[in-house]
Amino acid sequence: MTGIFAVVAGGGTAGHLHPGIAVAQALIDLGKQRESIHFLSSDRAIDSKLITAANFDFTQLQGEGIQRNSAFSVLKTLGLLFKSTISACVFITRFKPKVILSLGGYASLPGSIAGLITRTPVVLHEQNVTPGRANKLISKWAKKSAVSYSETELPRSVLTGNPVRKEIASLQTYERQMHREGLGIPDGNKMVLVTGGSLGSLKINTSIIAALDILDIDVDLTIYHVVGSRDWEEIELPAGHEKIDYRAVEYEDRMPMVLNSADLVISRSGGSITAEISVVGVPSILVPLPGAPGDHQTKNAESLVREQVAILLPDGECSGERIAEEIASIISGEKKLHGVSGNSSGTRNKRAAETIAALMIEESK
Repeated sequence: MTGIFAVVAGGGTAGHLHPGIAVAQALIDLGKQRESIHFLSSDRAIDSKLITAANFDFTQLQGEGIQRNSAFSVLKTLGLLFKSTISACVFITRFKPKVILSLGGYASLPGSIAGLITRTPVVLHEQNVTPGRANKLISKWAKKSAVSYSETELPRSVLTGNPVRKEIASLQTYERQMHREGLGIPDGNKMVLVTGGSLGSLKINTSIIAALDILDIDVDLTIYHVVGSRDWEEIELPAGHEKIDYRAVEYEDRMPMVLNSADLVISRSGGSITAEISVVGVPSILVPLPGAPGDHQTKNAESLVREQVAILLPDGECSGERIAEEIASIISGEKKLHGVSGNSSGTRNKRAAETIAALMIEESK
């Protein structure tokens, strides 16, 4: 392994990894060799799966987030961070990359701290309105802070938007019918995509299942339920439904196709999914994760609410009855929401990967 241009540091969830993979692909489009881009990721299975599928080289480092009010968790996390930072320093000293991209989250810390120690330029990317603790720390020595929202306050910030996968950015309206046919969505059905991310959301999962028998709408519906790995074996899923075309999957590899087929999305409001919604231009019901650092998911959701493309449903109010009510009012047209494809945030997010890749090339000189 020689001639490393860039290290992409981070992972742990699909939401953290997809922007990094998008930027890596953009670097290739700008002339860098695929072999010159290397990921320093977490040791979770999702990292291995997604980076392997994208055909990039990677090294997995141990680590985990800190559980609040647990001294043991703090000590364990710091021990793993020290060990992984040493490994990252060895890698960077040996292969001498020109620049490091930090994706935020605990998995970005070893590579970013190693960048500080070895004096390798670091560019960080912040997906959310409110920066996480890792990026707040890394921003102290990062050459540039690529932010997704104008409200985000970090040193040396550049408004880039949030990178989305190439497969999302390149979606076309005329492909919608083909994608619906590929998924087997019946002609005339309105499709509702329900997702809580790669891990899933118990509150959203149980609420949509409860809503199936409550929904009262004179429209043929397909509910496409991406349950997530955490709840797949734990909750009782309906085998089908008498009136609704209900489908449940653990994880969806064809998410660009599914998003392009949807008439409505019900989701948490992490940085990646809100960016993808803005690019595709699909109305949404956003249920922010309570207790997220800095309440960033609420602030992410509020940005789409201001653009009149989403409603914000607090987690405490998320129930079968409320979900059924909101689906009916949006699908029937009683409550008007607008797609955002082509507006400033959607356009910025569509171009974000190339913008950040160009920023990395500039900072590597």
